[in-house]
Amino acid sequence: MKRWPSIVITGVIIVYLLLWCVPLLNLKGFNFRYDWKKFGNNDSPSLHAPLVITMCESTESTLENGENITDIVSKADTNYEAAFKLRGSWTRQRDQVTTLLKTLLLFSQSPTWRIIVLTDNDSTFTKIVKITEGFPDRERSRLLLERRAQWYPAAHPELRDDWRPCAWAKQFLAEALPDEDAVVYVDTDVVFLGPAEAIWSIFGSLDSKQLIALSAEPQYLFDEPKRFQAGSIGLNTGVIVTNLTRQRQLPGGSLGSAMIQAGLLNSRYLYRHDQDALNHFLKRKTYLFQEVSSRWNFIVGACNKEAPYCVECVSYGIVVLHGADATFYRPIDRKFLAIYDSLLHMSLAEDPHHLLVKIKRRLDVLDSLHLKDYLCHDYAMFNHAVTVGLSRLVKTGRCKH
Repeated sequence: MKRWPSIVITGVIIVYLLLWCVPLLNLKGFNFRYDWKKFGNNDSPSLHAPLVITMCESTESTLENGENITDIVSKADTNYEAAFKLRGSWTRQRDQVTTLLKTLLLFSQSPTWRIIVLTDNDSTFTKIVKITEGFPDRERSRLLLERRAQWYPAAHPELRDDWRPCAWAKQFLAEALPDEDAVVYVDTDVVFLGPAEAIWSIFGSLDSKQLIALSAEPQYLFDEPKRFQAGSIGLNTGVIVTNLTRQRQLPGGSLGSAMIQAGLLNSRYLYRHDQDALNHFLKRKTYLFQEVSSRWNFIVGACNKEAPYCVECVSYGIVVLHGADATFYRPIDRKFLAIYDSLLHMSLAEDPHHLLVKIKRRLDVLDSLHLKDYLCHDYAMFNHAVTVGLSRLVKTGRCKH
């Protein structure tokens, strides 16, 4: 009986240590949750979890003397070499990242956007900075652009150019950004149709084990032969909301390294790109990811009748429109082309009402032509879904999240 006091004291000490030490295991964002609503207009979610993009200037797919982007677009659907040049064209990448940044600034209220650009060299980053010199001073001052080097495993140098230059870079964000707890990654072929800040709300919906949130990829429904697919119909990696500290708990220290350790780079799997490999890796690890609605990453395949209808897109508006596989340039869907072209040529000094009228008019004209061969022509309330954010901006002077 005399030992009970010491046992009790020891137990108390153990509990005390657990209460203090367990949280230490969660330092550096292991349980990162960004409460996007509490900061309001005087803060930016990107100061807590930066926006990340990757850019590479391909030397193998540059346009030859006399060629222009219009010539390449006209050949891209029937000529493999032309399609390759279009995907890697710096002209296309430049125009797309310009439109990405303009729409980010147009719809958002955050005074500052911290954007990490993972590039292959300093020259590429300098060109991106130069793009912003054409923006109004007030808008340009909202952008904090930082250049970081991409990271690839030394044992797999082929990943630098697999599928297309730097496509795999987004799978090694945990290694490339060792000081970051969490990030929102977007491909440069996306445009914002609503306030980008809203994307950060997804962090708050991740449970204690989930380390990544992705939207659906309907193309996996039609692939022959069938490929490994995670989620309901497959996952697209054009918009990634991810907790990097949780990624670092995986074998190898990131999603990319975990895929390598799992042997998923074996040639017998016939992957087209990193997205195929990630779907294979996550297929039986459903606890690691959350599938979110297409509102956060709407690709043309989402208009397929076989794909799940996006109720949130119609109710709240599409936030990100994704021109995957050069959809903003190839004649895959005329409405995607019209929306992107209007945003590409808009000025940040332009009255948003004029932009809204222009986009609605172009969409109405396309509807009047009854273009049945294009997927989004028959998508119920598509025109509404893509203009909700702009209509709110015009009506209220700001976008409601």
